[in-house]
Amino acid sequence: MIAMAYRCLADFLEDLGHAGELARVETEVDSRLELAEITRRIADADGPALLFGKVQGHEIPIVSHLLGSQQRICRALGIGQLSVLSERIERLVDPATPEGWFEKLKTAPHVAALSQVPPRSVRSGACQQVVRLGDDVDLTALPLPLVSEVEQSPTLTAAVLATVDPDTHRAVSGRYDLKRIDSGRVALGWAAHDEPARLLGEYRRHGEKMPVAVVFGGDPAVLLAAMAALGPQADALTLAGLLREKPLDLVACRSVDLSVAADAEIVIEGYVDPVEPLVETAGWPTPSGYVASPRLVPVMHATAVTHRANPVLPVMIPGKEGGVIARSLARALLPLWRQTVPELVDFDLPMLGAARHLAVISIRKRYAGQAQRVAQAMLSLWRFWAVKWLIVVDESVAVDDLAQVMAAVSTQTAVDRDLMNYPGPADPWDIAAEPCQLGQRLVIDATAKLPGERRQSAWPQRLEAGQSVRDQVRQRWGEYGLGLLDETNNP
Repeated sequence: MIAMAYRCLADFLEDLGHAGELARVETEVDSRLELAEITRRIADADGPALLFGKVQGHEIPIVSHLLGSQQRICRALGIGQLSVLSERIERLVDPATPEGWFEKLKTAPHVAALSQVPPRSVRSGACQQVVRLGDDVDLTALPLPLVSEVEQSPTLTAAVLATVDPDTHRAVSGRYDLKRIDSGRVALGWAAHDEPARLLGEYRRHGEKMPVAVVFGGDPAVLLAAMAALGPQADALTLAGLLREKPLDLVACRSVDLSVAADAEIVIEGYVDPVEPLVETAGWPTPSGYVASPRLVPVMHATAVTHRANPVLPVMIPGKEGGVIARSLARALLPLWRQTVPELVDFDLPMLGAARHLAVISIRKRYAGQAQRVAQAMLSLWRFWAVKWLIVVDESVAVDDLAQVMAAVSTQTAVDRDLMNYPGPADPWDIAAEPCQLGQRLVIDATAKLPGERRQSAWPQRLEAGQSVRDQVRQRWGEYGLGLLDETNNP
């Protein structure tokens, strides 16, 4: 597949249609629960993206399950497989390459790479073909779906939120869950440790309102970049330029001093008053498919809504799609994590943990206590802040094969020696955690133990015939008359 950058969501949908990756639903569908249930069933069957052309009571179509497969994520980035993105990033951040950006800029690897593809400003954009200001703003006109019968208001899960640092004027953007309160207000569900929460405190200190924009659609690379979780210094709009290998075009908002993707579908502009009391909202859906406890969150007041002449609203039904994106991006960005933790071989965020709460890492182990040191380093990375179970295995274990992982856990660990607790910020989307309490992470050292990690005898050897006998049996297998075995079953 030839690398390319999609100009807008319509281009991507057209490409998906030609590839048989898009199903069109022409029957009228209710955005209250029905649309979400249809999408869940298609997601469970690993089906295509869905374009709902007739949403009851609304004129704007909805597309769901857009990036719900690794294949569509690769197509969105113009690559054949995720390893291509990993190799590209590895070249960009390789400190051993004289012409590499890392060596030139002498800074953090991902910051160095991102500095090469900053967004560029344009005078006009398709996202402002229709502009509604002031009293003409009506957020209820957007066909936002309800995904649970306990929801009191719909949740916005496929939007990129943009703001700016009041001191440095650095653009900040990322994907956060939002809730429509009424026709003119949106509840902002970011966590206390997220960068927008810090910036709101800075605006409070300045005595100023915080400008905010909520952006739907455009090149799908933008949403992927917003979900990459590289940390507060990595702006999603700049990362999108790296992913698509082309700078993103930005246009100035109409009512606030911000810039957004010029080819987006829909943009909600507004502000947050930092002295306004927080509001309690309930019915927040979690990535693991449950409903979170009510939360006190800040409120955005909408001052403008702009959109294309014929927009399509992308939505992400909580559940499988978000997990597929998180897991795929985490694996693709492995070279960045290796820059921080050189002994890291591989890692995985299993879907059974919503690609969020459970992580498995493999390391190249050389000394006693290395698993614990690496675990602490990994838990400090932004990508791992929500992990509460971290399993460390040897490099010979395939991290995406849970049978191998659990075999290592059951044979290589002692409960009194290899389980370690580390405190950290609580994940607001963890339904098992106590609300507003400090969270805990459990690390399981499932690596083979070296001298100094074991109180008495040396670590036992595995039962095996030896490499020479294994090679002999492999070569003579056809003589035994036992049938053919594939490579995975023919050690």
